[in-house]
Amino acid sequence: MRRAFAIAAVVAMSGGPFVGRVASVAGAAETGDPAQVGAFAAPIEEPTGHTCDKAQDPAPKCKPAAVALAVLPTGSAFYWDGLEGMNHVKYSTALEFGHTAQNDQSRVLDLSGSTPRWSVPTPEDSGVNPDGNPSPRYLPGVPHNNDNIKNDGDLFCSALVQMSDGTVLAAGGTSYYQEPAVPGTTYGLVELEGLRHTRIFDPADNTWRQSGPMNHGRWYPSLVTLPDGKLLVAGGVGKMIKPVYSDTPQDSGRNERTTETYDPATGQWTDNGPASERSLPLFPRIHVLPDGNVFYDAGGQVVNPGGEGYDEAVWNLTSVYDLVSKTWKDLGVPMLGPVPVGFRGSSFSVMLPLKPGSDGKYTKARFLSAGGVLGTWPSTYVADDSSVINTVDTTAGDTMTSEATGKLNHRRWYTSGVVLPTGEVFAVNGANADEVLVPGSGKPVPQAELFDPESMTWKPAATDARNRSYHSSAVLLPDGRVLVGGHAPINTGYGGASDFFKDNAGMTAPESDPTFSLYSPPYLFRGPRPVIKYVNQSVAYNQPLTINSDDAADISTVVLVRNPSATHLVDGDQRSVNVPIISHDNGTVTVAIPTATVLPPGPYMLFVNRKTARGEVPSVSRQVYVGGPVPASLAPRLARRFATQAASEPR
Repeated sequence: MRRAFAIAAVVAMSGGPFVGRVASVAGAAETGDPAQVGAFAAPIEEPTGHTCDKAQDPAPKCKPAAVALAVLPTGSAFYWDGLEGMNHVKYSTALEFGHTAQNDQSRVLDLSGSTPRWSVPTPEDSGVNPDGNPSPRYLPGVPHNNDNIKNDGDLFCSALVQMSDGTVLAAGGTSYYQEPAVPGTTYGLVELEGLRHTRIFDPADNTWRQSGPMNHGRWYPSLVTLPDGKLLVAGGVGKMIKPVYSDTPQDSGRNERTTETYDPATGQWTDNGPASERSLPLFPRIHVLPDGNVFYDAGGQVVNPGGEGYDEAVWNLTSVYDLVSKTWKDLGVPMLGPVPVGFRGSSFSVMLPLKPGSDGKYTKARFLSAGGVLGTWPSTYVADDSSVINTVDTTAGDTMTSEATGKLNHRRWYTSGVVLPTGEVFAVNGANADEVLVPGSGKPVPQAELFDPESMTWKPAATDARNRSYHSSAVLLPDGRVLVGGHAPINTGYGGASDFFKDNAGMTAPESDPTFSLYSPPYLFRGPRPVIKYVNQSVAYNQPLTINSDDAADISTVVLVRNPSATHLVDGDQRSVNVPIISHDNGTVTVAIPTATVLPPGPYMLFVNRKTARGEVPSVSRQVYVGGPVPASLAPRLARRFATQAASEPR
């Protein structure tokens, strides 16, 4: 977003139970056999609040659109929005939004009943900086305006993960102001400063609280859970538009290079030292390898030019962070056949299901990345349709190879990738051009796609009734469906609130979208689903786990899927692990649970898949906790959920 704001300074001067059931397809826009393409249900929407489309007077707050979206162990969806207050801009986003922006809102969406229900956490905006940012990093001698203190503790552009104690941690965020400002007015070039704050949401009582702050302010960082349960944060930037710092001049002109580790036991962050530093893009695409090290997949958000990083050439290289030595090692440039591709911006990066070798060990991790725009600044404006798998082999100190897959059916920028329990990848949302460079200039891509990891090809899927591009989201639900939401764009051309290009040229709508669409993948139309009757909700490492099921004899694979926590196409903890089946007995399936490097501790959805002639059919999942007990604060709710599922499991 920063590159566009820098350009914009010039532009602006001119002017039923829901769980377990296949969703109804009433009102859906797709055509074709649902057993081949899946089906979207009609969108759902929070019943109260303002829609904030441009035909209405600007409301104090709009219904939130799901920019960040997580699936809680309770089965509910937790989310917050982004760019709150964009509807109050009259003439120029670049010159007004530092004043009109507001802290974003959070929500919990419960899909367990016959009707979706929403609740509002306390405080709604997480409660950071209610009296304004206490220590902004203003430029010396440059006039500024920070009179709106209700936008100094924004959740926007923070990273999130779910911890073993059942809570969600969000690190970083945004403080808005105008710098330089026009004295005596509410106009000035917008600045977005990265926050040091750590916030924790507790689903047990629907509340936010603060934990220890990071050592460095971060806007657009990434988080991953390490094998010991601690968290690693990397990337981000201290100030979005003008990364010039009088307090640390050596950091000027580039993103935050440090990494930090959070200890949930103490609530404190530790800087990992000079050797751990590396230049990374915003929201770097990082993942934990099956040996415990952290892999950077040469991807991130494209928001330059704007002084984002004079050292950004290294973003083209995949690399690995070694947890023991606390150093980085370059692995090479991603390739499409003989052609080096390098950095892929505003694209998803997902780890395909981890599978054990013939010796039972997990030594190879495969990462799928597709679409986006290629290259660092100036990169490309037109979205790409290529797709690549980068494979990291951990047997010889982490080595990387690349292979091209079949192309996407559409050029896609800002598309979310969701790994399904069967190993297929669902891609949804986006536009055909970079709508940060020129907001509102892209054509929406509402048709989804499905990737087959066996044939390595993409095929068209169903079409969403909504057009969702910038700040959209998608996550896997416990019942095997996908929850699709979001779309919180910048005003068209960085100007004011205008629908001209949407109405006259079919471009992306500038209004935020608070709706959700529910997608039922093809496997939900392939016949009866297997049923998990019982499984221990606490899963220990290096131990067998027995699953009770009347369908035990037909179970082909058992998969543990980490509860998703996504924002801006990024879910650092995204993980799907096929666990080896030891035996099929009468009414039971026993599997071998691997180590913490393969399954970092925390919440997982356990699926069993039944093989059919048309492909695997997954069960409704059971919520489990790997590497520890069920959190005491959530135990009663999880027990009730488990009992309800066992009593009314659909077939």
